[in-house]
Amino acid sequence: MEDIISLPSYAMNQPTFPKLYEHWLARPLFRPWAELTLDEVNLALGDRLLDIACGTGIVARGATERLGDAGYIVGVDISPDMLAVARRVAPGIDWRQGECC
Repeated sequence: MEDIISLPSYAMNQPTFPKLYEHWLARPLFRPWAELTLDEVNLALGDRLLDIACGTGIVARGATERLGDAGYIVGVDISPDMLAVARRVAPGIDWRQGECC
């Protein structure tokens, strides 16, 4: 019979890296930079934005807050786990998995 490897019980309900990334990096650290970037871009109603290597989508979400339904925003990332967090946080954005370069 095959040996079964299992995680200890304390590790079963721990957050994933993408969830930790969103909580500890994207919101407090990257959000201010995303806002500065979006200020420079000067988005206007009807604009489209492509957030490449979006991670959990902090730039795309900031753009959505500025444009609402008047813009079209797509976030692309290679990691399905990062995109899962992005989809949970902002389901109205067009999130796509793909290689960026």
